[in-house]
Amino acid sequence: MFNAVNEAVQTVNQNANVLFANDRVKSNRANACNGGWLIHDTGSGLFTLVNNNRCGCATFRVDFNANITSATDGALALAIKSNGEQVAGTEMDYTPATANVYESVSASTVIVVPAGASKTISIGNLNPTATLVKNANIIIEKKR
Repeated sequence: MFNAVNEAVQTVNQNANVLFANDRVKSNRANACNGGWLIHDTGSGLFTLVNNNRCGCATFRVDFNANITSATDGALALAIKSNGEQVAGTEMDYTPATANVYESVSASTVIVVPAGASKTISIGNLNPTATLVKNANIIIEKKR
């Protein structure tokens, strides 16, 4: 299991990723240096899921939640991305009527990684408006 957070407010521009400053929980099995299944540089918004098996797919559950707003009113949208592309069913929308009013958003998905392959996961801003993100939290679990 792996859990990373970023409590401070960060500005996430269009096509940029939410960054995660603290790795709170990282099981020994998640440590890629020990033959595990996850690569994450603290402070980065990229998480590489690795399937070291020679046969069979690996399944990962990704859960994300945060509070978002913007300095202006208007629509906002974040999504979980896999290898830079939006994962269907993970778009998180919020339209603040007043600037700087936060709302909680969340999404969950399952990512399948083929044998001997990897996929890079991120949380990206889909909107042209810069999004303010605070209390970002991501949990990644290897299911099998």
